[in-house]
Amino acid sequence: MKTAPLITAVACTFSFAVAHAATLNATYEFTNVLGADQSGVPALMAVNPLGLNGFLMDTVFGQQDTVYRFDGNASPATEQAGFSLNTTGLLTPNNYSVEMVFSFDGTTGYRRVIDVQDRQSDNGFYVDPSSHLNVFPASGGGPNSFTPGYHHVILTVASSGAVKGYIDGLTDFSTTTTVMNLSNSASNTMNFFLDNVAVGGQGEFSDGKIAQLRLYDGVLTDSEALTLSQNPIVPEPASGALLGLGAALLLRRSRQA
Repeated sequence: MKTAPLITAVACTFSFAVAHAATLNATYEFTNVLGADQSGVPALMAVNPLGLNGFLMDTVFGQQDTVYRFDGNASPATEQAGFSLNTTGLLTPNNYSVEMVFSFDGTTGYRRVIDVQDRQSDNGFYVDPSSHLNVFPASGGGPNSFTPGYHHVILTVASSGAVKGYIDGLTDFSTTTTVMNLSNSASNTMNFFLDNVAVGGQGEFSDGKIAQLRLYDGVLTDSEALTLSQNPIVPEPASGALLGLGAALLLRRSRQA
């Protein structure tokens, strides 16, 4: 076991420009498919060894929405469930952001959120036993809590080595590490909710549900993370129009019900 220590939005067909060098390149809304909203972006690849994953309706921040349930066994690690994505050409390996809305069934122990080391290392992004975000082994949990239910989570990885985690718009940790660099994976693969299958610390897994996933090339700022969290699931306008909030981003595209 571990002992771990602006946006000015510009409308375009397939991506949304974000100031501070962060560009939204992929949006996954889990409307009964694992494909992206954007053309040419690879679909998520389901990891479903028990055949229990699937789409369902759930209440997310007070409204009904389609979500994707991942359902497996913590041990053996080969029976864990989630999904994977080859990010080659999609994200800069050491300069990206991940925005997620998800919940875990489990409330204790380490629960893997993202692995970028081909499931060969215990190092990665977790919710820790104190229910805080944690990049193991670089950071401990911060002041916020990942309580039962859905949360808006952002992970940012900067080329300077700065890595930050946010829960519901508030910074939960800030550290310096290369643990989350995608170059740690031979194929730039990002694994979601899947723990390592080699070395120690295996079995740190929880079933759960995900309602939204967005991938940005570049690093979101504190103010952008806060703004994004304030309307994490917003009905899409019929026109698909942009909504600008001064120097902050509010471009919220959610799933079709």
